[in-house]
Amino acid sequence: MPGAFVHIAVGLLSAAIVHLKHFKPEFSLAIFIGNLLPDVLKFGLTAIKQGTLRIFSVKQDGLFNTLASTTSSSANWFTLGFFLLLLITFFYHYHVIKKKKLWEYEELYIFLLIGIVTHLIMDALIIEKGPWF
Repeated sequence: MPGAFVHIAVGLLSAAIVHLKHFKPEFSLAIFIGNLLPDVLKFGLTAIKQGTLRIFSVKQDGLFNTLASTTSSSANWFTLGFFLLLLITFFYHYHVIKKKKLWEYEELYIFLLIGIVTHLIMDALIIEKGPWF
């Protein structure tokens, strides 16, 4: 699992590439957030439970291990996305969301998912040497 600096750098690079191609800042932000989301959930929620603001010094307790196994599975992210898309489609069917917004939500989810998959691939391929690198 690479450190925070590597995820931030790759997230910024991905966001810059997406922004140069699509010129929509929300797409760039979605891919950047997607690249950081698994670790933010894992370390952030554990730090909140342990009552500390130092996310790099959290103890790996039961909650951390549960979140680590949950956020490191791409199947969980695709399942969550499937249900979110069903919910958005339900709102579209009842005219809460307009057709143009529906396509934007789907594109945002795709870019978020690309960021998450990038994060998971980096976690599988790169061995971290510390919390930052």
